[in-house]
Amino acid sequence: MAAALFMAAVSCKDDDDSTTLPSLSGLVYDCPSFVVPGAKVTMTPRGVRHPEGNGVGIYWKVVPGMSKPDTTMLENGLTPDGKDTDGSFNYQFSDSLGTYTVTCYAFAQGYSGDTYQKYVTVVEGGLDKSVTRVGILKDDAKESYDGIDYYYEEIDGLQWFRKNLASEACGVGYEGYDVMSDVFGRYYSYEEALAACPQGWRLPAEDEWLSMCAAIGAEDAGKYGTVKNVASKLFVNAAFNEENMLEYWPQVGEITNESRLSFLPVGYSNLGDRNADGGYPYAAFDGLYEYAAFWTADKVDGEEGMAYYRYLVADQPDFFVGKGDVKSFGASVRCVRDAE
Repeated sequence: MAAALFMAAVSCKDDDDSTTLPSLSGLVYDCPSFVVPGAKVTMTPRGVRHPEGNGVGIYWKVVPGMSKPDTTMLENGLTPDGKDTDGSFNYQFSDSLGTYTVTCYAFAQGYSGDTYQKYVTVVEGGLDKSVTRVGILKDDAKESYDGIDYYYEEIDGLQWFRKNLASEACGVGYEGYDVMSDVFGRYYSYEEALAACPQGWRLPAEDEWLSMCAAIGAEDAGKYGTVKNVASKLFVNAAFNEENMLEYWPQVGEITNESRLSFLPVGYSNLGDRNADGGYPYAAFDGLYEYAAFWTADKVDGEEGMAYYRYLVADQPDFFVGKGDVKSFGASVRCVRDAE
């Protein structure tokens, strides 16, 4: 009934423009942006107040998933069955991967309600889960570390990871979520990247990046030079929860992943300050679907605190080189080792 009253008030406002109801405002709630399949989440509304000091009701809806709203609090501050409540909503997300819209409504008789929406994406790491069409088969060569499978490819005497390093010993997951570690890989500072690879593997030096590019047909770019026309051979035409991660750009051409290294445009991070626990609570992320950035092992001579990284741009055919702060710039890591 509470939901019906709220909808009736909104309908009345829509039908008669001459009548403008006073509005509730300030509604917010917290919930994670990324969760694992079947995750149980509690969301608690806050911030909304009745202008006259009276009670405010709350109801929720998750789409897809719920056919009708769930009222958690009436205007008298009780649940529909008469129990005290703060309006919290407990929800278990589906096992189905994808993005869900969570909507919270605040309502009060005689007022236009307030609405707050957030999006929660159910993700799963591993081969052909959230990220698909990566050009890797289950029987391809791989090794497992900390429960994560790393497929690898041999190129010119080196074995290369075919996915981004996802070790949670350091670095940060996309948007700060560990559940994204085995989806996009983690973002590491240069100092972390030097030590992050599993035992026996290492961060590739600039010379090793250039040798890999030469092995797939690139012209000699010179050390720290731009490698021409290799983006299509390095990128893979993958999808994230069934959404294409790359557009077609004529200057890049058809994405072939000829290198079999399956680079993904998962962007980079401005890590910010590291806290006492080794985390990055203020990390910012940019370039998703646009950039792929990877640390080299080379520091920049004559520039204290800077190191080189290699990067691709989705609409550019070349493989560029950049300089990043060794503490605050976060890039992906591909590990290499000498082939036996």
